Amino acid sequence: MKKILAVLLAIVMMLSLASASFAADSDYTLQFGEDGKFELMIVADPQDGFPIEEDFKNAFNQALDKAQPDLVVFLGDIVMSAETDEEYWAGYADLLNPLVDRDIPFTLVFGNHDDQDAHKGSTKDEKLAKYMSFDNCLAYDADPALHGSGTHNLEILSSDGTKTAYNLWMMDSGDYIEGGYDCVRADQLEWYKGVSEELEAANGGKVPSLMFQHIVPAEVAKQVMFTVKGDLGSLGSTNFSDGTAATYLPNIFGFEEGWMFEQACPSPDCEGQWDAISERGDVQAVFFGHDHINTYVANVNGIDAVNVPGSTYNSYYDMLAQGFMVISLDENDLSTYERTMLYTSELALEEGSKLPEGNHGKAYYWFANILRPLMNFIVKAMRVALFPFFFWAAA
Repeated sequence: MKKILAVLLAIVMMLSLASASFAADSDYTLQFGEDGKFELMIVADPQDGFPIEEDFKNAFNQALDKAQPDLVVFLGDIVMSAETDEEYWAGYADLLNPLVDRDIPFTLVFGNHDDQDAHKGSTKDEKLAKYMSFDNCLAYDADPALHGSGTHNLEILSSDGTKTAYNLWMMDSGDYIEGGYDCVRADQLEWYKGVSEELEAANGGKVPSLMFQHIVPAEVAKQVMFTVKGDLGSLGSTNFSDGTAATYLPNIFGFEEGWMFEQACPSPDCEGQWDAISERGDVQAVFFGHDHINTYVANVNGIDAVNVPGSTYNSYYDMLAQGFMVISLDENDLSTYERTMLYTSELALEEGSKLPEGNHGKAYYWFANILRPLMNFIVKAMRVALFPFFFWAAA
């Protein structure tokens, strides 16, 4: 009996080690190219199922061909709906085939809808295992004891392969709690700080990084929405656990770029995410989806907070915002990064695009391209017009 138990224990230990070292054992190595460049593409809120919407697949394929990314990051609410369990799981292949065909690695974070989709009998751990069954998946669960599933980091090596030049943090922001949405929790932040310190020690200095999650952090929502002291009840968009409440009014002075077509939808809770990343000083920007038709970029305590608009054709979306975000890194200057939006309305008007053959014709996409700069102008004009009143109110 002892021999049997010893063998079983050895098997369990081997499986645990295999799981823990998944990222290291992957055939894919994230590394800056010889030209010092690294490109990643963010896909926020596909919110689709089997069969994947043809318009989405055409836009996704065209964006991949245009961006030629070294990595794709899914920001949650990914595969959701299907008629049967078999079709639900088939949706994964239908979504990911464009990446498999191009041999592009991908990673992901889960969203609130990933835990309440058509295949309700499965857990996020089982869904993560399904993603990991694809050879080009780099997602893994760094510590199963942490809140949620799939929190992990991915290191990008320098072009000469001698050190970790950059790092990517993938944080599971959960799904639902009493009073609203969940958030990144304290145990995940302690894990982040520990790994961040290890990277700093191993590489002779803090490793610059980006962070990805699904739900907007409360600290960001408080800046981009007008917030008051006290509980507003049903009159508030979010009543925070610290005794403050966000109204339904966007604060156009709280963000520098883009616009808000819906209120930010954070968790009422906050366990110190922005304090943690501010103290460590290695995260340059936090990217999140969740609110499909917002495109704002806010500087919160020196860190960019970027709401990536939804890519979905299957859930609610706005023709001005819909698309994919590309992040460009340059090893020669890692103090900054570049953002580019590949709007579906612009992709649709490129030569050879299949998008005008789908649910929307060229006129629809032309209209979006005309309205987008107009919307940006309106927001900037409102800042100028309302600044005296805002200054007076703040004083």
